[in-house]
Amino acid sequence: MTWFASAPANIALIKYMGKSANNNVLSHPNNTRNTPTNPSLSYTLNHLQSFVELEHSSTSCDQWQPLPGHTPLALNEQEQTRFLSHLSFIKKQFHYSACFYVRSSNNFPASCGLASSASSFAALTRCAVQAICEQQNRPLPSIQDLSALSRQGSGSSCRSFFEPFALWQQDYAEALPLPYPSLRHMTVIVSQAQKKVSSSQAHQAVFTSLQFENRPQRAQTRLTQLIHALQQQDWFRAYQLTWQEFWDMHALFETATPPFGYFLPGTMMALHLLREYWHIHQDGPLVTMDAGPNIHLLFRPEQQTVYQEIADTLSPHFQLFTPHI
Repeated sequence: MTWFASAPANIALIKYMGKSANNNVLSHPNNTRNTPTNPSLSYTLNHLQSFVELEHSSTSCDQWQPLPGHTPLALNEQEQTRFLSHLSFIKKQFHYSACFYVRSSNNFPASCGLASSASSFAALTRCAVQAICEQQNRPLPSIQDLSALSRQGSGSSCRSFFEPFALWQQDYAEALPLPYPSLRHMTVIVSQAQKKVSSSQAHQAVFTSLQFENRPQRAQTRLTQLIHALQQQDWFRAYQLTWQEFWDMHALFETATPPFGYFLPGTMMALHLLREYWHIHQDGPLVTMDAGPNIHLLFRPEQQTVYQEIADTLSPHFQLFTPHI
């Protein structure tokens, strides 16, 4: 028997960075409950999908394999262990002992700041719960329960169960009704190389930055301001806040001990071009970045000319992930 599920990536506009000290280290094989030090707000990217297939196995342990028919995906031993540990955690919650072949893939590059962890853990959670509940003849949990389960494997994955905007404060995320339900997304791919410092490592390292002490308060204030700006459809103010927010997060990396960073020369070049476009036209996309060198842009549906002009400006220098062009 086989089961299949998919889940989208999401891009945080207010970032989850830093895990609360009150995490229960016994609750998950990864020794973390991924409880955030501050709330986060994300936009769901339905065109960036992860896929998971589970098949019954007669082996004594779960085994990961790439999923045929999709973009090839190679997980190293550490990534496989983390992925399978989350499956083990879910099985324990449902008192389920049989094993699976676990196959997964994405339709976008992994491990380079495009939120593949969020979508892949959400898809794994959805698929595993579906498979186990079907065999145990029990009803599926609520979407909030799925979000809470997924969070314990990858914190940001809890937001991938909701759209278009998701607010995550504690145990699970929830949909947040805001204007702009159908933003257009573009990714400026500066590099597809795997990150040298993983997001999980970054979550720990930021505590060594002197700038982290007031980070939760800054994020909370910026969240309140961004929600208000979006509610008022103040696009320029939303741009200012998302720009400030990703720089705030990356400043934590650069001021950690030892310092590290994700910006490449191409990152700075692209950000300069985007800032200049806003300066000249007094309009443009929302700009944000995850823990990686690549840049996410969100456009209002009516910004068709802006979308094309930005693509024309950046495409001579960068690969663009632009599924709508």
